[in-house]
This record gives sequence, C-alpha cells and structure tokens, in this order.
Amino acid sequence: MLGQIEHKLFINCVEKFSQLFKFICVKKIYFYIILLLFIFNKSFACQLLNVPIGSNVSSAVSTFEFIDAYSTDVYGDEFSAKYQDYAQDYCEGSSLENSDLEVIVYNSKIAGINLVNSHSNSKNEIYEFVKNFISDPGSETKNNNWTGYKNLSIGDLLIFYGKTKIANDTIEYLEITSPEMLDFTVGERVMNCLLYTSPSPRDS
Repeated sequence: MLGQIEHKLFINCVEKFSQLFKFICVKKIYFYIILLLFIFNKSFACQLLNVPIGSNVSSAVSTFEFIDAYSTDVYGDEFSAKYQDYAQDYCEGSSLENSDLEVIVYNSKIAGINLVNSHSNSKNEIYEFVKNFISDPGSETKNNNWTGYKNLSIGDLLIFYGKTKIANDTIEYLEITSPEMLDFTVGERVMNCLLYTSPSPRDS
C-alpha cells in the first residue's frame, strides 16, 4: 500500500512538473514571437533593410529606383557599380538626416548596402540607427575618440559598424554584405556612380 502511495505521489509530481515545463515553454515561445514581430515592424519601416544581399537588380529596383541605370553591358563581371543617395529617404523615422546611402551592384546583384556619415556636426547618427534597427554596438562606440569597428554579423549576413579618422574628420559607417559578395564591395574595381535622385532633406 505504501509503495502504491509513493508511486502515485511520484506520478503526480511528474505530471505537475510536466505542466509547469509546458507553461514555461509556451511563455518563451510567445515572448520570441512578440520579439520577432517587434523587429520585423521596425525593419519594415526602413526600406533599406528590406533588400536582401544577393537579390537581383530587377527586384531591388522597386526599393532603390536609382539603380535602374545599371547595365551589365557597361560593368560586366569585372566591375561593381556604387550608387549613392540620401539615406533618410529610405528609412522612415530614422536619425539619418546627414548620412548617405550607398548601394553596390555586381553582376546584376546587390553586393553591398552601406551608410556613411562624414558630417562632424552630426556625430553618432549611424550609431543610433544601428542600435535601434539592428543591434547595440556598445556605448563605448559613441565616444568621440573611439575608432575601430564592431562585428554585428548574423549568420551569413556580414554587418560591420565602425568609425575611422581621415585627417581631422571622423567617418562613421555601416557596411552590410555577404561572404560571397564581400570582395566585390571594396577595391579599385568598384566604380562610383554618384546619383542623388531627390532634393536634399538637409536643405529643408
């Protein structure tokens, strides 16, 4: 009889533990769903984050209209084309008022998406963007004397935030690419195609 009672108590404990475990798992799953929805909603408002690296120009042009001028007859498979526009036009509610958007195209595919801020009177614009839309690069990177880069990569998506000094100026940047496209985003074979398609928001 005592053995049966102990057995029932054991079974009861196991059932309660199982119910508690399921409850905790459900809460965690619910939390992750809410978190993913939050991240998705933020990125959805920022068009420049909605174009995958490696996507074809034919699909990316719906977001980046200025790359419509790209032609494989001009660049072939030896050169990349770098297009530039005002970043704020492609990210609603961001702090990118003085930053430039760079889109690099190689062989009719998006090879890289960069943000560059060279305005000394608007420090940490890109830092705030990265913190709010991607990941916190760390409070030390806000320091005026800090230079270097932070690797914020996710899986096969290479993401680098950094600052570098050229003469007395600090250049703040964000670079997004992939291992397959990385070599086509830097070097002498990247041809600049400076093209601003709208009036500057900095003049308003």
